[in-house]
Amino acid sequence: MTHWLDIVLILALIVLAAAYLQLRKRYRRNIDKIGFMFNALDVGDYTFRFPEEGKKSGESQVNSSLNRVKAILQHARDEQIEREKYFELILDSVDTGILVVDEERGIVLRSNRAALDLLHLGAVTHINQTKEKMADFSTRETHTVIKNRRVRIIGFSDIKGELANQEIDSWVKLIRVLTHEIMNTVTPIISLSDTLLKNSQGEQRTGLQVISQTGKDLVKFVENYRKFTHVPTPSPRLFYVKPFLQRMTELTKPLLKDGVDISIDIEPHDLLAYSDEGLVSRVVSNILKNAAEAVDSNGHIGIHAYTDAQEAVTIDISNDGEPIPDDVASHIFVPFFTTKNGGSGIGLSISRQIMRACNGSLVLLSDKKTKLTTFRLTFN
Repeated sequence: MTHWLDIVLILALIVLAAAYLQLRKRYRRNIDKIGFMFNALDVGDYTFRFPEEGKKSGESQVNSSLNRVKAILQHARDEQIEREKYFELILDSVDTGILVVDEERGIVLRSNRAALDLLHLGAVTHINQTKEKMADFSTRETHTVIKNRRVRIIGFSDIKGELANQEIDSWVKLIRVLTHEIMNTVTPIISLSDTLLKNSQGEQRTGLQVISQTGKDLVKFVENYRKFTHVPTPSPRLFYVKPFLQRMTELTKPLLKDGVDISIDIEPHDLLAYSDEGLVSRVVSNILKNAAEAVDSNGHIGIHAYTDAQEAVTIDISNDGEPIPDDVASHIFVPFFTTKNGGSGIGLSISRQIMRACNGSLVLLSDKKTKLTTFRLTFN
């Protein structure tokens, strides 16, 4: 009897050992699965899936649970990515430049599109890149903690550009009111004097002719200024810059003094711009005409077309004529301001208004070292 009990006990121990080994094997396999899952999630790999079909009930349940954990974490990750895209879209849609900077190291952790445009940089990696340029902007700062490190959030905007746009809007409103009132007053006078002229003679006729002609000259004068407030709605389309500038230079050549040369440099040669070619031709023609008047004999006018760091098409029109004094340069885009005898003072004002309507810009750059005066057209 004792012999049989020993055999049963041995068999039971063998079964228990086998069961233990099986459970340990299953336990190790499950631990390996969990380790594999977390390693994959740690590197952002969500493509794996543990098989649930064709497995024993216990293993199938474990695999199902692990797949569910992965799905929950993946959903949370996707929502976070969507939120980040949403916030980035908001940041890129504002006109204020924003930089997020690590306080300790000065590394720029994030920047929006407006910041790169305002700083004229393709990328900002360290705050030291912006020190000189920041002096031209109005800035605001705040501090916070992100992922256990202190950061500075710097917001900055181009007050000068905003003031320039507001100044243009103010001039437009003022000119519209003035031209409207003048036209309403002068037009009936012209009409009445022309009617009286039909039945007048002698000195009376001469006086009426003077009144009529003066009125017509005044109307012509006012119509010239009304152009500033009635820039046509642009009809943008793609056009090749090279043939466009070649046409502009050919139209300018008859205006050049003896010995003056004009050159064109385009990078790349097949550079395309998206704007209203007809309206832009008025701007380029006006600037080239001014350059032709500014340069002396044997002078030079250079045109350089290229794309800047933000891939915006830029056209620089430079001349080596007499530099524009600082006090004149600060008023050069103001309507009615002119230093020319008989000048209307609205050519450059209209040019800037046209570029603004075409979502571009027109600025004056003076280089005292090279003594070059450059008008820069930028097409955003």
